[in-house]
Amino acid sequence: MQTYSLFELNEYVRRILALNLPDAVWVTCEIAQFNESRGNYFLELVEKSEEDDKIIARTEAAIWSANYRQLRRKIGKKLVDILQEGLEVKVQVRVSFHERYGLKMVIEDIDPTYTLGKLALKRQQTIDQLEKEGKLYQNAELALPTVLQKIAILSSPTAAGLQDFENQVRFNPYQYYFQLDLFPTAMQGDRVSTEMRTQLKKINKRYHEYDAVVIIRGGGARLDLQAFNDYDLCVALAECPLPILTGIGHDIDETVADIVAHQSLKTPTAVAEFLVQRNAVFEGELMQLAQTLMQISQLELQQADSELSRYQQILQLGAENLLHQEHSNLHHLQQLLQPLSKIKLEQEDILLKQLSNILGLLDLDATLARGYSLSMKDGKVVQSKTDLATDDELEIRFKDGSVKSKIISFLDKSRGHS
Repeated sequence: MQTYSLFELNEYVRRILALNLPDAVWVTCEIAQFNESRGNYFLELVEKSEEDDKIIARTEAAIWSANYRQLRRKIGKKLVDILQEGLEVKVQVRVSFHERYGLKMVIEDIDPTYTLGKLALKRQQTIDQLEKEGKLYQNAELALPTVLQKIAILSSPTAAGLQDFENQVRFNPYQYYFQLDLFPTAMQGDRVSTEMRTQLKKINKRYHEYDAVVIIRGGGARLDLQAFNDYDLCVALAECPLPILTGIGHDIDETVADIVAHQSLKTPTAVAEFLVQRNAVFEGELMQLAQTLMQISQLELQQADSELSRYQQILQLGAENLLHQEHSNLHHLQQLLQPLSKIKLEQEDILLKQLSNILGLLDLDATLARGYSLSMKDGKVVQSKTDLATDDELEIRFKDGSVKSKIISFLDKSRGHS
């Protein structure tokens, strides 16, 4: 069996690679790690399975400082944005193998359109998935409070537009008061989604303390915004119980976070203007309502005053008519009183004479004069024989005097003897 030394084997591999890959080739992969040292850049490139996202290939690559400067002149600022961990890239590599240092892949060129195309495709896939799940416009369906004062801010303390946003809100010309609570989070790189979702959970637990959530970032390159296309982040934004306003700071590109948000505004200052103007509109509506209410109340008072004056005139006229009518009635009664009183007096005089005659007939002396007598016992008038007994003494009065008598016996009226 033939035996090779390690050097011989490596030399054999080098010649095979040099023979089969004499020129640089284009490779599609994902950047797993990216580091810089003394102007040189070292990358770990991987390929993942489409089925379960597992790594099926891995290698190391380098961009020497001279090549990096050439790529920077060719691609511009986009080069920094493309060389980010987690992004898919299309790179031209020259494969070399050294007997001592092993396999080396040197990156000589990068195709930025491939990365941008992949990101655009991934962005659209995120949008389609959110729409399928009914989350794309879930946050937009929340009711935005009429007045926005208590604001939870998701931003980096060093974000370009945060200070501008806070100054414009705090020193607004209407002197409105705003409560601004910052929940710090990364706004660039692969930590954006994780940190922002963590802060959103904190805000969700205190949602009753706020009117809305504002995301402030400021300006940045197109690729810097890819973190705001992350599916998990956009789901968290959609499910937030508070309306979300974005001011990520871009004029043309629209991230998925902008679509998911309740309202997207281009810049942090635009968000500040929106908050201030919304409250100003509400104040204007209140002032308009107050003015309308004052006008209505004045009109109602005028109508009530006119109605009161009319009732006063009606009451005065009615009172005068009533007094006149009562005066006429009184005068009429006065005219009737004299003849009626004369008739009444005459009737009473006749009645009085009749009573006088009756009294005269009932007088005791007149009665005795008509032949009647009055029997009295012990000074009391005897009204029945049952009031008498044998041997009782009586006084019998006549018209011309009285006599005394004594009861000897009683006459039996039915038999005619005593």
